[in-house]
Amino acid sequence: MTTIAAILFCACSSSDSASTTERWLLEPDDPLPQSLSSVGVFDDMRSRTTYEDVVGYAPKHALFSNGLAKERYLYLAEGTHIDGDSTEPWEFPEGTVLFKTFVWDDMPVETRLLFRNRDGWDYAIYQWRTDGLDADLVPGNWAEVPVELDGGELIHTLPSRLDCRTCHETHEEFAGVPVLGVSDLQTGDDLIEAGAFAAPPVLKDIEGRTSEETAALGYFVGNCNPCHNGGDALNSSFSLYPDDAIANTIGQPTESETGEGIRVVPGSPEESVLFITVVDAPTSDYRGPFKAMPPLGLSVVDPDAAPVLSAWIEGL
Repeated sequence: MTTIAAILFCACSSSDSASTTERWLLEPDDPLPQSLSSVGVFDDMRSRTTYEDVVGYAPKHALFSNGLAKERYLYLAEGTHIDGDSTEPWEFPEGTVLFKTFVWDDMPVETRLLFRNRDGWDYAIYQWRTDGLDADLVPGNWAEVPVELDGGELIHTLPSRLDCRTCHETHEEFAGVPVLGVSDLQTGDDLIEAGAFAAPPVLKDIEGRTSEETAALGYFVGNCNPCHNGGDALNSSFSLYPDDAIANTIGQPTESETGEGIRVVPGSPEESVLFITVVDAPTSDYRGPFKAMPPLGLSVVDPDAAPVLSAWIEGL
């Protein structure tokens, strides 16, 4: 089996020194390049074919993002691995770079970077050009960038630097690491088989009392847990992690400052604040008191939210 470590050794030991210096991810302490092609994740920009030392992966429970597809990749520095066995939280080595490219109708829209260098974790966003051949770094301490898709019918917003920090650092305050999609609840066979870990990691399965409850708990992991983790951070809220979600929602009054109600009313999705905030509040015609959830990154309602949450609540 070819592992990340073996691939990296071949790539970084090449006699062609120019090929290594042209890829920023081999030296992530250097300033970020202005173009994504110089970052070094894609060997071919048109097809978005990655270099051999970059490994694709998919979390078990995906975050809905306006219906855009997402392509995720991980790079680990030569000879390094994620420690998901002997440490809690998981330890990502210096030189780790995670990439997530958002794609609409086969055209790339943005690529987000989460990377760890000698100064700690940092973020970057590259906005793809309309020809799909390269992407440009969104500079400085950037603000949100709206992008029109589907002929202007959909406005997808590239998050601001503050938005990135809000989600990732709220999670880091609770979990000890800002990485969301590689964890004991999210990791599947892809990264394990690629040799990304020093030893087989300890993983957790989600097991509700019914299949509908299992699906709802998985939805929370993908879409809610960055903030709904029960931590002490400013943006944290009550925990929706699988071990806590049932006790914290069913029959429990909401702590919302904008309205009163019960988080989950058994058998009644339309009366459940959790359902209202995820399914009803994000729509343009909602006039109720509750804020839309998730509060960042959405222009349209997740079409899977209503069937997943209603099936669970109706079965209680």
